[in-house]
Amino acid sequence: MDKRTFVNKVRERLGDRFASTPEESIRAVFQTLHERLPEGQAGHIASHLPKELKTEWELGRGATLRRQISGTGASFDRDEFLERVRQRAGLPTRDDAVHATRAVFATLQEALPEKDRQDTAGALPQPLRGLWETAAVQGTGPRPDPAGQRYEDQWLPSEHVETPDQPA
Repeated sequence: MDKRTFVNKVRERLGDRFASTPEESIRAVFQTLHERLPEGQAGHIASHLPKELKTEWELGRGATLRRQISGTGASFDRDEFLERVRQRAGLPTRDDAVHATRAVFATLQEALPEKDRQDTAGALPQPLRGLWETAAVQGTGPRPDPAGQRYEDQWLPSEHVETPDQPA
């Protein structure tokens, strides 16, 4: 997928009146995801990006020295991930950060082979992994505003993920 196609797909998912440009959203999500992933997985993702998007991806290399020492990405949860995206993209609300993250995650998944999609999911902690795994369900167009609930209540997986062995 080339940069133009990637940006246009993110634009379509964000909708025309979104609070930031697709490029700002891509840059913010890429930088934050790159920081969160182990270096090896970050490198696998970079290998599938067009040259023009690798520059945006490499902005997240700030955690590289720590990763070289520990072998892991920066340790922060979904809430911190979304706050970093919100600040970096200049978004006014957490709901906007959720929407931008889902749009970029879904588009990035289209550019990756299945193994790298699965490996990325496996490298993320729950519930951030749930956000990655459900991103493609969002669809396209402007952010929906479900009646009576916040956007994140509809689109963010619960922080309490039940396993088949656990009672409800």
